[in-house]
Amino acid sequence: MTRVGAYFDAFVGNPPFAGKNAITDTSGPRYIDWLMAARPEVKGRPNTDLCAYFFRRVADLLGENGAIGFVATNTIAQGDSRLMSLKALIDDGAVIYDARSSMPWAGDASVTVAVVHVALGRVVNAVRERRLDGRTVPAIDSRLTPHRERSEPKRLQASADKAFMGGKLVGAGLAVSLAEYEHLVRADPSNAQVLRPYLGGEEANRSPTGEFERYVIDFTSMSLAEAGRWPALMEIVEARVRPAREHDKRRTYKTYWWRPGESGGALYNALRGKSRCLVSACVTKHLVFSFRPTSWFFSQTLYVFAFDTHAAFAVLQSRVHEPWARLLSSSMRSDLRYSASDCFETFPFPPEALMSALEEAGHKLYEMRARYMADEDVGLTVTYNRLKDARCDDARVVEARQAHEELDRAVLSAYGWGDISVPAFSAPVTAPEHAAVEAFEDAVLERLFALNAQRAEEERLRGAGTKATGESVRRRGKKGGTEGGQGQLPGLGS
Repeated sequence: MTRVGAYFDAFVGNPPFAGKNAITDTSGPRYIDWLMAARPEVKGRPNTDLCAYFFRRVADLLGENGAIGFVATNTIAQGDSRLMSLKALIDDGAVIYDARSSMPWAGDASVTVAVVHVALGRVVNAVRERRLDGRTVPAIDSRLTPHRERSEPKRLQASADKAFMGGKLVGAGLAVSLAEYEHLVRADPSNAQVLRPYLGGEEANRSPTGEFERYVIDFTSMSLAEAGRWPALMEIVEARVRPAREHDKRRTYKTYWWRPGESGGALYNALRGKSRCLVSACVTKHLVFSFRPTSWFFSQTLYVFAFDTHAAFAVLQSRVHEPWARLLSSSMRSDLRYSASDCFETFPFPPEALMSALEEAGHKLYEMRARYMADEDVGLTVTYNRLKDARCDDARVVEARQAHEELDRAVLSAYGWGDISVPAFSAPVTAPEHAAVEAFEDAVLERLFALNAQRAEEERLRGAGTKATGESVRRRGKKGGTEGGQGQLPGLGS
């Protein structure tokens, strides 16, 4: 972009933070449309935070030369907000010369912020050093990491149609407790045909044995007349769900009020023929994967992966995948908000011919972890809190850390990257430990970016093409749910 004469020399400030819903609540439903009309390149990216628009607006007002110093939400370096703001400015020649990538807000609000200083035009020539989080670094990219700006990773056809968000009830009344399930089935055993185990992200990370804590009344793909064969269940749905659904703005939710809002039709089609699949919470402190039966109803708070092998578990649970996921997804304070469309569909797996070599390492870790959780009566979150805590010297925890390190080495070997040194699995404490983790993640990420580009080019030459939108995983997870009758779960008859 060519800028005109300057109106200001610099901007310093704390622009407002607001996501899509907050923007709509405070400024009305048309304001986002107006913002995107003012920035046509943002069209189709309504999740851009309001503060991102301020970066672009003040850059315009600075003209050809100037500087920006803003306190922003830490999501300014993530997702659509990054692409709209920092990425666009860097692509236009700007330089980030000082930044704090993430820090708690000093006020009462429970938010995490970033502090970003940007030089534009001739001011770039005055930049003598770049500092990130108090350290002098060779470069700062739009993700606020100490690297040169990389090309955006491309979605790979090989990783398509394997990751899905779970279904969406749209009405909490569709879920019933274990005690209510027992009562309903005692009253009429046929109710068990429609009541299906229901699993959400919190339960997946909390249960020591992988059990669910609720059932869902699942009339997926049934007509109202067919659902009427279970009068006790229909009575519950009539009382708890229908009143709210009849006022819902979405037509299908209102019309098919007795069904789950989104049944995950494409998801269950992908799971056909498999008895189990991998799941992971969409928002989670620790990125952890576990197997669950494919006959369960998975909540929208879970990502579901159409894999049933320990080899696939090994790759996704390894620290080869985790830094890629954390770099390309976003965070909520200290939690990861996993985005499969960004960090799974772009992730290049090891060569298929070498995947089977990972089965043993994956199986060993999975079984060891399962035994520990059952014996200790703790879930995945507590288990990984202990694994990451270097002060925890319990013999079984130490053994599990070693199994994780062995798994990382096995996965690196499958890629042909055995020269990368694997750091200790516990969270780093000392400066050398931090340096070892940083060196490991930098090496892994650099090679994954290169491998992504290579695989994408190979697919292009074969005519496979790449995905272009950021919503592909979410849409695939919903396809065929409410109207098309494609969302029928395994084993569910009409």
